[in-house]
Order: sequence, then structure tokens, then C-alpha cells
Amino acid sequence: MKRVYPSAYSHFWKDEGSWYLNQIYSKENLKQELSDVNSMYYFVHYNDDLVGILKLISDCLYPPLASEKGFKIHRIYLDPSVQGKGVGNALMDYAQEVAIAQKHSLIWLDAMDTHMQAQRFYKKLGFQKTEKQRLDFPLLHDEHRPMWFMHKMLGSTE
Repeated sequence: MKRVYPSAYSHFWKDEGSWYLNQIYSKENLKQELSDVNSMYYFVHYNDDLVGILKLISDCLYPPLASEKGFKIHRIYLDPSVQGKGVGNALMDYAQEVAIAQKHSLIWLDAMDTHMQAQRFYKKLGFQKTEKQRLDFPLLHDEHRPMWFMHKMLGSTE
């Protein structure tokens, strides 16, 4: 992640993302996240290279539609070298397949308000914005604190 994350997000942070990387990808935090029975964590490979991660969470409350059975795409980070090569689409398709197989009624994610490329990508895949939230991470520039809840309904689970 020290290679993948900064290329897309370092400008969002006062310390170029060091705090976030040290907090989220510390051994302790990773152990905790991997021990969660609802969490699925994947390393993404492309042409024998490690190019990113995907983290999914089943049975995850979606605050704007709390009555629905939510499935969250919690993290999807890819090296810029694989942009435009279908890797992101394949990961999103996979996440949706898992969500449907587990009988979730919606799939959701968070998208930073200032990350327009990501929002366009998710919208193209059928996701819609629902509500804004505000990130409270220290060292995050204020203009990057707003974040959208985005979701896609998956149809009947019967």
C-alpha cells in the first residue's frame, strides 16, 4: 500500500498519507480486520504483479437505507498502472457476485466528494449517491473531508 495508495491519495493529506497508511495498515489493525468473520480481504494481482487490494464486508449496515441488507466495498485501491485495463471492473463484478450469492439487497461504498474519477466509475456501474458524510481523520485536508454514501440495489433476494 505504500506504493499504491500515495499515487492516488497523497495530495488529500497534510502528511501525504503517512498517518493513514500507518494507522490502517499497521500489523495490529490488519490482524483485527482479518479476524472479522464478515470481512473478506484480497490482494489483487495482474500479470504476476501485486497491484492493489480489495476489502469487502458482508452484513454491513448502510446508514441511509438501514432496513436493507447491505454489503460494503470497504476498500478498493489499485496501482495507476492497471487503470483502464478492466481490473477495477472485474473487482466490482466480483464484489457484486459475492453480494448476490450472500443474498444482500444492496451493495454500497464510500466515495470522496473530491474524487470525481472514482464517482464517475461507480456511477457508470449503476451506483447512485445517497447522502454525504464527513471524515474526521486527523491530517486530512478539510476540502477532502466530505464523502458520499453510494449504493446499488441488487434486486429481489427471494
